[in-house]
Amino acid sequence: QIDNILQSKSTKYIPATILLEAYKLSDKENYLHEILAGSDLFVPAYIEPERNPELNARVEKLKAQQANREYDEMTKNVNFNRIYASKSNETFMPDMKSVQGQLITIANVFLTIGGAFVFGYKSVEYSTGTNNFVLQISFGLLCAFVVAVADIYFLLKRFNTLT
Repeated sequence: QIDNILQSKSTKYIPATILLEAYKLSDKENYLHEILAGSDLFVPAYIEPERNPELNARVEKLKAQQANREYDEMTKNVNFNRIYASKSNETFMPDMKSVQGQLITIANVFLTIGGAFVFGYKSVEYSTGTNNFVLQISFGLLCAFVVAVADIYFLLKRFNTLT
């Protein structure tokens, strides 16, 4: 193989694999670096293969996405509408359910206190058979106060267990 390469006028270099094979088959009187002492290293120019168009399109798409992410990161504190618009309804609904539960609890407390007042007011009228306005208002307020204290106690107990 070496003779063919040396006789060829177009080839001006010998591949390193052939030199290594020739050295292994030789009598090894000289070291390989001594044999290669006067030679030059020839590395053929790199020929870049043509890239796939689909790959190029995907790379460009990924570069654009990365640029958008970097831009959003730089401007995240500037546009507050974007911050609040990015929050979805999933984060809004638990808050609404919590507020709805609290409103129902407050309405229940007021209706209970009002019902206790009406009970106390009418119970005096039905028990005495007369319309003693001061006594009816006083007993209605007393019943409403007792129920209000009980409701506040249970509300505080409930809120204490929630937190």
